[in-house]
Amino acid sequence: MIVRRYWRIAVFAPIVGFLIAACVAVVMTDAGSGETEFRFWFVVRSMANYGVIGLVIGAVALLGGLVAVAIADRKLTKSRRLRTTAAALGAMGGVVLLSLTIAAVLTMLDDGLYAGITIAFGVAFGAAASVVAAVMVLYAEHHTR
Repeated sequence: MIVRRYWRIAVFAPIVGFLIAACVAVVMTDAGSGETEFRFWFVVRSMANYGVIGLVIGAVALLGGLVAVAIADRKLTKSRRLRTTAAALGAMGGVVLLSLTIAAVLTMLDDGLYAGITIAFGVAFGAAASVVAAVMVLYAEHHTR
């Protein structure tokens, strides 16, 4: 039942993560400054790199959101608000858990200096993922009615 209702989210969440991260790459590399060919390929490469990171974050947020919805409302009989909140919290939890895991690996590799900033980025990306997850679940709920 969950798969039937949320299959669109499963398809589009990693794609949305890729596109959002690619747009962030364009803003961060300031694509409009410079007309050289080197600058263009630098922006394209940055979009691809950030896009892959966004794809991973989108997939982790998807898994976290689906697990949270499955735990909170397995038969999809409770309110739409509960499922939306559970998906948002699960998406944020999944992304923060990923960042904590990466921070733990960095600490084990004696690179603990970057562990704090990794967790901070995880919280920021988790907040963005929770908003996107809530919007996508609301859209899926609206579409099924």
